[in-house]
Amino acid sequence: MRRWVLARRPDGAATVKDFNLETVPVPKIGDGEVLLKTLYLGVAPVMLRYMTNETSFEKPMEIGDVMIGRGVGRVVASRNPGFGIGEVWQAKLGWREFAVIDDDPYYMPFRMRHTDLPLSHGISTLAMSGFTAYIGMHDIGAVTPSDRVLVSGAAGGVGSQAGFIARALGAEHVVGIAGGPEKCRLLTERLGYGAAIDYKIDDISNRLDELFPDGVDVFFDNVGGALLDEVLGRIRRRARVVICGRISEYLLPPDQCHRYRNINCIGLRDAKMESFFVYDYAEHFDTYETQLAEWIRDGRVHPLEDILVGLEQMPTALISLYEGTNAGVRMVRIDPDAERRPAP
Repeated sequence: MRRWVLARRPDGAATVKDFNLETVPVPKIGDGEVLLKTLYLGVAPVMLRYMTNETSFEKPMEIGDVMIGRGVGRVVASRNPGFGIGEVWQAKLGWREFAVIDDDPYYMPFRMRHTDLPLSHGISTLAMSGFTAYIGMHDIGAVTPSDRVLVSGAAGGVGSQAGFIARALGAEHVVGIAGGPEKCRLLTERLGYGAAIDYKIDDISNRLDELFPDGVDVFFDNVGGALLDEVLGRIRRRARVVICGRISEYLLPPDQCHRYRNINCIGLRDAKMESFFVYDYAEHFDTYETQLAEWIRDGRVHPLEDILVGLEQMPTALISLYEGTNAGVRMVRIDPDAERRPAP
């Protein structure tokens, strides 16, 4: 089997030279273990921080370690009664064609139960990105029909689902921010947003005034930095600011990150600003999956998936995230027969 390992620590943005593609035997399993054939692998901006050991929630990576990442896999061998042959699971599989896991909580395995839907949804809506959008809008943002909702990074993996979820919760005024006319058209024509702001060409301040003359009730932020500061100056009383990411600053040293002018608006307007970690909500994953699957089936959520093909594409899939070339949830199909269902 093939696998990608960390070849060196990135210096700033990741490059293809930071990874090495190896060929090794398919591993054998022991008691309590299970072998999964990888169907899909996802990528996320946080993976750059895995490579430089800048997270407190992921195990340190050494040079030569298999790249960390979640994926969807099918059980092909099992010596663990909790995993049946043919079942589809999402877990921390790593960048490889086959993975051995066990009951260690580190792997965070989650069985896909709605396998009538595309299995790629186990990377997108029925997985961490969809759960993240749901937590932000439902659990933290507490969206109601009267809320005026704004989403940054609205064409990205989480943002491409946040608009649908806000509308499914009843919100009618939902605006997304993205970069470029093509992505902004995608927001209004494909992703359920009522209006779009193009941060590359629009005067953001003027557009916010036009679209939110009375202020913002819920801001789901994936970008951080100056944009977050701009919106903080426009939040309404009892607003909820959901901090999901800050991709605008991931590659900046701390002394170059934005210094906020409007942070005092949180207190002045009795508002709330809260960040969260999706794994802290693991006990609710079954509930999230069921609700999101229902919304997919009834047409209220339409997953947008940006799928590359072949394990060799993994470095490119990650690197291009920071270049903003993806729309929707970026993933790589590892098994060409990933969507083939067993014969009845």
